[in-house]
Amino acid sequence: MVARKLLLALVSGLVACGGARGPKARSAAVVHPTQAQLDRHEALPNSYIVAFRPAAGAGELLRFASFSAEYQTHFSLLQDRYLADPRVKTLDFITALDLAPIAQAPQDLGPLGRLGFALDPGQPAVSSVARVDFTDPLAAAGALDEWDQSGSLWYAEPNYISHTSAEPAAAAPADPENLFKKLADDYGTLGYWWLKSINIQQALLGISARNMSIAGTPTDADIGTNAPIVAVLDSGVDFEHPALKDHIWENSDINAANCDNDLHGCNTTAATRGKLGNGEVYPFGTTGPGQPCDGNDGNCSHGTHVAGIIAADHAWQDQVGESVGGTCPVCKVMVVKIVSKIGNDSGILDSSIIAGFKYVALFRREGSSAVRIVNASFGKFVRSRTVGLMIRLMREKRGALVVAAAGNEDTLTMEYPAAFTDAVAVAAVDSALRKVSFSNFGRWVDIAAPGSGILSTIPGGQLDIKSGTSMASPVVAGVAGLMLARYPKISYDDLRSWLLKSADPTFYRSDFQGGFNYRYYYPLVPSEKTRQPLLGYGLLNAASALALTPSVGLPIFTDLDRVQPGCSAVGPAAAPPALGLLLAGALAPLMLLVVPRKHARKDPSKPSRLPRLP
Repeated sequence: MVARKLLLALVSGLVACGGARGPKARSAAVVHPTQAQLDRHEALPNSYIVAFRPAAGAGELLRFASFSAEYQTHFSLLQDRYLADPRVKTLDFITALDLAPIAQAPQDLGPLGRLGFALDPGQPAVSSVARVDFTDPLAAAGALDEWDQSGSLWYAEPNYISHTSAEPAAAAPADPENLFKKLADDYGTLGYWWLKSINIQQALLGISARNMSIAGTPTDADIGTNAPIVAVLDSGVDFEHPALKDHIWENSDINAANCDNDLHGCNTTAATRGKLGNGEVYPFGTTGPGQPCDGNDGNCSHGTHVAGIIAADHAWQDQVGESVGGTCPVCKVMVVKIVSKIGNDSGILDSSIIAGFKYVALFRREGSSAVRIVNASFGKFVRSRTVGLMIRLMREKRGALVVAAAGNEDTLTMEYPAAFTDAVAVAAVDSALRKVSFSNFGRWVDIAAPGSGILSTIPGGQLDIKSGTSMASPVVAGVAGLMLARYPKISYDDLRSWLLKSADPTFYRSDFQGGFNYRYYYPLVPSEKTRQPLLGYGLLNAASALALTPSVGLPIFTDLDRVQPGCSAVGPAAAPPALGLLLAGALAPLMLLVVPRKHARKDPSKPSRLPRLP
């Protein structure tokens, strides 16, 4: 079945990426949801993310002392002209953006990058990004078309819905100079395969043995008082869980980011005019921290499980003596709740994601960004322009690395936000280090990490096992946080490069585990001189990432290029025009044997649930 899938993907890729094409059509600035997307609950009806062109000002509309001032200025420019329109039900400003960085039409932002902004060098392209809900579909179409024709907006897109992908600062340590040696010793006794497979104990020993005479090397006490912060955009976290409560970020300046009572983070699903949300970041489906999900799980436990994979305290044990340890035991988790009730189901609106990134970006530490790692264990197959731009600006303006789940549909099709080139896309492997049946894969994936049968925290002071790329992503995010603890001044480029290029590619070898990954996820395709890795650079290797030396194995990928968005198959990006059509015709009988599936092969030990997070 896997071989047939790769064959179908190869043919599809050759047709889509190398087949005959006519002239490229100019993408419209306004994108409406299709009926199929609405039927599948992939977009909120009559709701749009609109990037308005402010009628006044330029660069001065980007620089504000607070979000409150930014909101008041931009909302005042929008309300009289647009909110008074009877076709508009509600309008809520989210953030100001400078579109100039993508004026050169980067391919990874899709239609937005092809709008062809006419800008003078250095000229800011100010955008007032707002969520606009219309009274009905005709009102939306009429108003957006009118605004587009009058030059009032840069672009507009549906308020898409993502889903999560799970398969069924503290005081300095009392003995700070021995912290990492003690952690390494303790982690050596945990025995969990996912921690062993990424060499977490060796990574902790490496930090313990660092040369303290080198300028800029942080002491254990420095790390204890300036812990790396990992923002978890998810379904909320039980911040009173015994294994998490000492590892949850606490805001020293509550309400300063215009999120009410944001002690541990922000619930951006509760955004109102002038507010990014509120501090009710406890798990979705509960009414407060410390409450169990009581069988009605859905997305309830997802965020708490993810947070535990990053930073759970290994010293805590449950009633039967089990304990877990996060991949970054010195990190703090900033909780950003983005899952909300949507109709009779639950999901993640783009407006909540955008507000979440806005919230994270507002925090500073010693003149730089306070949050350098963001975990995004959710996704969808459609590309959101604004979410992609927010991730790019998180990189360019904040030096923040976004780590995202590749998705659980067992397909080469790109899933976003993971597939944005500014994010790190994480596939999942099992205890045999073979790709898990449900994990997505492809040349757009950056790295693989454990994602099957992972024990971690769930609401109500409990532990549970979950599988999914949602679990693999925080494994990587935690190791990235550990790198920041060791190298607090590391640049974005070095952080990303060292994290990925230190991955261990041994699992691609033909003699590894019967050559499973070699045969199915390291194929040799037409017009390519070398095999194409479909699980990124290899398996995450925390020890090598912390040692800043590449892992030893074959092959070593020194320059792994992703496919371009829109070309999600294995096939080459520039095959001769007729090749794809010839192959498609020749292989058509075989293609009839393959039934495309949107949903993943689920872990038979886990019950089916909707919606799912990666």
